[in-house]
Amino acid sequence: MQIRLFIDAPLASGVTVSLKEGQIHYLKNVLRAEVGCELFVFNGIDGEFSAVLSVLDKKAAQIQICRLLRDQPEKQNVHLFFAPLKRNLTELVVEKATELGVTKIVPVITQYTCVKRVNMDRLRAVAIEACEQCRRLDLPEIDPPIALEDLLEKQDASKPLLVHLDETGKGTKAENIFKNITSAAFLTGPEGGFSDRERLMIAKTPHCAGLDLGQRILRAETASIAALSLFMCR
Repeated sequence: MQIRLFIDAPLASGVTVSLKEGQIHYLKNVLRAEVGCELFVFNGIDGEFSAVLSVLDKKAAQIQICRLLRDQPEKQNVHLFFAPLKRNLTELVVEKATELGVTKIVPVITQYTCVKRVNMDRLRAVAIEACEQCRRLDLPEIDPPIALEDLLEKQDASKPLLVHLDETGKGTKAENIFKNITSAAFLTGPEGGFSDRERLMIAKTPHCAGLDLGQRILRAETASIAALSLFMCR
């Protein structure tokens, strides 16, 4: 079994790093790891390193950093602005967006958004777990919630093309939007969709395009994942 951990500390060959309480519990009680086992660690800055678990007891754990395995890749410029969803669906969107390579995730408050408060610490933890699982080396930025009006007011040609998921059936096919761009920002609405007023605001927003995802009405979380997948696999 390959063990991957995000380490919130500088990494370099020969360095000894003390692990945090949650990581100690994970290694000792969940994975049943033993001193001497190999780990793979990253911090989002220095690349990925092999490491050896050198100390593990109830209150402390340390790893010895061995050698660099992968250099830190250049960051892409893919953003996701999404309306928070009910139950665990917000966490699902953050998890899948992280796996798909999104570099910035921002909750957006719309007229029909039913969840107005977001646990930022929990969303960061979800993103870290997703990076550990999928072998991604950089963490996405997760910004505090922003009102849709404020997001649209800040949009201009200096920013990535803002691609909103068009519910009206009048959007443009993915191949026609994505063929000439290397960065993008995606905007997805809540379970109830955007209001008529919000659709009008979006239509007047510069450097913005509507994306057609087909004839079916997709759930909000499915639409986010589908749009990101189309862009990342182009």
